[in-house]
This record gives sequence, structure tokens and C-alpha cells, in this order.
Amino acid sequence: MSLTAAVAEDGDDDHSDRGRDGARSGFWPVVGTAFAVVFLAEFGDLTQFLTISLSARFHDPVAVGIGATLGLWVAAGLAVTVGWRVLTLIPMQWLTRGAAVVMVVLAGTTAYAAAS
Repeated sequence: MSLTAAVAEDGDDDHSDRGRDGARSGFWPVVGTAFAVVFLAEFGDLTQFLTISLSARFHDPVAVGIGATLGLWVAAGLAVTVGWRVLTLIPMQWLTRGAAVVMVVLAGTTAYAAAS
């Protein structure tokens, strides 16, 4: 049996890969979503500019690339581990609301700083 046949056979129920909140919870949709979110969030941020700066300063892009990749992996690993543990203590709805409040506060302080 080929992989495509196994996937097609497994996909008979249209809602079989949906989680409690209705979001797709299959392995590859989750991987794709996580990649897209992290890529878009990290693209053009301070970390990327600092990595560029370090590469120019030390003239060793391979070493800087390895160090930056390891740093991002550790940070992501901690976020996943802590997030998974926190989810057992706090409902997802409250985590979402808390994140929204943090984002609104950050946006407000940024707007205030830009206006000053």
C-alpha cells in the first residue's frame, strides 16, 4: 500500500482530523501552521536584524547561522514545553484572551511612543 493510498483511505471522514475547537489537528496541518506563524512573526524582527549584524561583525556566517538556529530552537522548545504545561492549568479561551490583552497593551504603548 502506498503512502498516498493510506492517506486517501484515512481521509474518508472529513472531520476526522479536527480538534476540539474545530481546527485541523493532523500532523502536517499543524506543522504547516506552526511554520507559517513562526516564519511570518520572525521575518524582519529584531532577531533577524541582530543576526545580520553579528554575521557582518564576525565575518563568519556559518557560525552565526548555527548559533542563531540553536538559539531559536531552544526558545521554541521552551515555548512549546511551557505552553503545553500551561494549557493543562489554564483553559485555551483564557490563554487566548490573555494574549489578546498583551497584544493590545503592546500596540497601545507603541502607538503612544510613536506619537510622542
